[in-house]
Amino acid sequence: MFPLVRYFSIVSAVIVVVAMIAVTAVLTRLTTEQLIEERQSASVALTQTFSNSIWREFRDHIQASAELDGDALRAHPLTLILGDNVRELMHGLSVVKVKIFALNGNTVFSTQASQMGATKQNSSGFRAASKGQVISDISHRNKFDAIERQIFEVDVVSSYVPIRNKDGKIEGVFEVYDNVTETLEKVTWRRNIIIAFVGLLFALLYVGLFIVVRRAAKVMRQQHFEIANAKSTLEQANARLSDEIKIREEAQIELEHINKKLIERSQELVAAQQTLVQQERLATLGELTATVSHELRNPLGTIRSSLFLIKKKIEGRSIGVEGALERAERNIVRCDNIIKELLGFASEPMTNREHIDADHWLSRTLNEQDAPEGIEIAKEFGAPGARLLVDQEQMRRAVINIVENAFQALLETTEDQPRRLLVRTVSEGNCYKIVFEDTGPGMDPETLGKVFEPLFSTKSYGCGLGLPTVKKIIEKHEGDIHYDSKVGEGTTVTISLPLPLDQERAA
Repeated sequence: MFPLVRYFSIVSAVIVVVAMIAVTAVLTRLTTEQLIEERQSASVALTQTFSNSIWREFRDHIQASAELDGDALRAHPLTLILGDNVRELMHGLSVVKVKIFALNGNTVFSTQASQMGATKQNSSGFRAASKGQVISDISHRNKFDAIERQIFEVDVVSSYVPIRNKDGKIEGVFEVYDNVTETLEKVTWRRNIIIAFVGLLFALLYVGLFIVVRRAAKVMRQQHFEIANAKSTLEQANARLSDEIKIREEAQIELEHINKKLIERSQELVAAQQTLVQQERLATLGELTATVSHELRNPLGTIRSSLFLIKKKIEGRSIGVEGALERAERNIVRCDNIIKELLGFASEPMTNREHIDADHWLSRTLNEQDAPEGIEIAKEFGAPGARLLVDQEQMRRAVINIVENAFQALLETTEDQPRRLLVRTVSEGNCYKIVFEDTGPGMDPETLGKVFEPLFSTKSYGCGLGLPTVKKIIEKHEGDIHYDSKVGEGTTVTISLPLPLDQERAA
């Protein structure tokens, strides 16, 4: 337990001692400064009296004597007269010495004759007084030459006071030494009384606080024992609770492990279900492909031939069936395209790969496409000299499918919106990239996640095998295709194809 009483005793005693030292220092300084200020005021008044009664009579003598040495000054008759006047002026006062300085710092008069002729030019007090300031200081002297005698163990306040004429101009400096021994003793005695009183108050305060702290320490010890007992009881309860928590944590870990297995099993079941659905779709597609190839193509050929004969028969006539014949031809072409799409997805043709200049081949392929009216195709080819090993026909089919999808998306925008398809290429390391960027309406995340699913389509026509076919073509070329789209911002399709090893080293 913390030893409060002992630390309080030590710290409080140190604080009281420091406080007493501080109080003593502050009181000493304040009383000393007050005494100096009082004596300084008296010296200023005395200097003013001297200036009014004596200075005018001796001003010319003092100014003329500024360059005289001590012997000449002491022998000068006016010096003796000035001394008598000064002593008469100081009679009955506590002043023990007076000096008068010319402005050049020469001591032209002193009640201690031996100091006449001495210079005070380097004295900071004289320099300050010659500039108009009053400077005072207190000091203790073991022996001091007073006006008429020597005195011992005396405290004096020396003041440098400027002597001014009636216009305020400084004409000399007056130095007054004031005996403050008795006054200082009285001030010191009063100060000591105050310090003793303050010390008594501190002692009473210390005793009172000590009693309070000792009582508080006793209460704290009792509370400490109570808290220790409560802590022990609480620790035992916490130990039991920790055991229970540990058991629950182990059960929680086991439960999480079981949940994890359940989630993994659920994911496996979902994946298996998706695989089954995909296989069912592909099986259905295979059956549909077989049916289409045997049951639809021959009738469609017959219908196409019949329409051709009908058009020949009515050529040059206007019997009102031309529009119906054109619609029939367009739908036959649509059906034929669907058959091709089905057959193309279901079949696994052998690739006929060859080396091509990638940018040149892509430019030629794009030039073969006629963009619908109002749609702009922009090209930025950034991989000159890059060569690919691809099946040109299959790759052409993939590029045309993506471009036609972009055209169809751009046609869905309003006429006041930009309709632009940008096709750009870039070679990065061992990869050649073709990027298709359109300004169409874009796709939401749900639609974007299904673009490569067979039989999924957002169009009112087709069977949803265009992009799955493109994906198969790109993957057969060891490449990758990525869709990025946001509603209202358009769609970006990126095809990445590997460069041959020699091209990779060149890049």
